[in-house]
Amino acid sequence: MRAKSGAVFVLLSVAFTSAQIPSFGWCPDYTPMEDFEVDRFLGKWYESERYFTFSDVTSRCVVTDYARASSGRIYVSNEVTNRITGVKRVIGGHLELSGKKNEGKMNVKYATTPISTESTLIVLDTDYDNFAVIWSCSGFGPFHAQNVWVMTRERLAPGTVMQRTYGVLDKFKINRAFVVKTDQEGCALVASDINATHGIVPISTVPEVVGEQQKSASSEEVQDPKPSENHSEEKKMESVEIEGHALNKAA
Repeated sequence: MRAKSGAVFVLLSVAFTSAQIPSFGWCPDYTPMEDFEVDRFLGKWYESERYFTFSDVTSRCVVTDYARASSGRIYVSNEVTNRITGVKRVIGGHLELSGKKNEGKMNVKYATTPISTESTLIVLDTDYDNFAVIWSCSGFGPFHAQNVWVMTRERLAPGTVMQRTYGVLDKFKINRAFVVKTDQEGCALVASDINATHGIVPISTVPEVVGEQQKSASSEEVQDPKPSENHSEEKKMESVEIEGHALNKAA
């Protein structure tokens, strides 16, 4: 019995580290956005605000890119910079719609983490062009833990856009006291930006990788290289491998 209790404690500790607002009872029954148009949702989103999590204390310059491959599969690329070390990490996976038809419910499977993980994300609301409010909840026995992300198309969204996102949070009675701002100040261009300037296919249109190369892909952690003295463009670039593709990148 003691061993079983210890295992439950460890499970809850791990769960609450990644989904950091724990409460008693079942997860709230939030309805996903109706008439959700996933193709309009694709592209680059900046994390503007989120629920506090211990695992994200050192994170900044968080960017997510949703991209449809030629096969139709939707890939997800999350880029995070460590505020202490400056190391940039890219975590890749793929997305599948899991709710009713035209409903904003998505399953995201990350294959490039040390342990393959899966999470269900609920799009509460988005206008596709400015903001998206995404929520998730995991149940663990008599407890549940929630996460919420406020995503914007601009790295530093104007106040008018943020007010609209707060309206969504209030509509669903999501406590804004736990919401913290993501540091997006002084961040360099993300991969899809720098690639486009050099005529390289951006992440959002990278063709699907097949075979063992895709299966064995792993997340990369890289340090900013020293700037080149001869080429001004190279001062913005670093080399990183994402889902098996070598890309010229500046976080």
